[in-house]
Amino acid sequence: MKKIFNVSVVLPTYNERENIQELIQRIEKSLGDRLLEIIVVDDDSPDLTWEIVKKYPKKSVKLIHRLKKKGLSSAILDGIKTAKGSMIVWMDCDLSMPPEIIPDLILELNSNDICIASRYAKGGKDIRSFPRVFMSMLINKFAILMLGKTITDYTSGFVAVKKHVFNNITWNTTGYGEYFIEFANACIVNNYRVIEFGYTFQDRCQGESKSTGNLVTFIKYGFKYLLTIIKLWHKNQFMKHKGKGDL
Repeated sequence: MKKIFNVSVVLPTYNERENIQELIQRIEKSLGDRLLEIIVVDDDSPDLTWEIVKKYPKKSVKLIHRLKKKGLSSAILDGIKTAKGSMIVWMDCDLSMPPEIIPDLILELNSNDICIASRYAKGGKDIRSFPRVFMSMLINKFAILMLGKTITDYTSGFVAVKKHVFNNITWNTTGYGEYFIEFANACIVNNYRVIEFGYTFQDRCQGESKSTGNLVTFIKYGFKYLLTIIKLWHKNQFMKHKGKGDL
């Protein structure tokens, strides 16, 4: 018997006017009757991404138009708080991540709590430019060394999660991609069942990357990610020793 899921997809947007309609349509086609809603959280994009979403003809596509609050991390959390589905997916909106694999991620939640789309798991691939691939691999190798081998892609940003997980897990609402490192680490620390699904990640189709638009920005974000990993390692070690002391 086919199992029907109620899936909420959260899409954080900023200047994605050229991509958002195609992404929504591809998500709808991929999930079919398993899709409950698509929640677009837009930070008042100057290119009027929010206007395209507002005019979208289907009621299942919902808009959160944020005028004051800004940032990727808080945008995703706002979407999760609004989501009504029993399973929540979020991803980038620049068409670098294929929505066609969302059903595969959801299927893995039959026996797991979290399924992370990974560039480094079996079957995964990153086909962006060498500097971006190198920096990403370096950060993730360091994360694996410091935080554990359960996850290969600590900076994925493409994931399916059972909603109950958020009863125990949250993350810092400031910053950019470092939130996902915090999320992944929290999943491991809280002993949730985590699995990865390999996929091919490519350069964005239209527009400029928010994190790698130029070399200075690229290095700045990479440095922040490394600091986040070190802070989480110290926190994990503290909690581990505290637990031993309580026995």
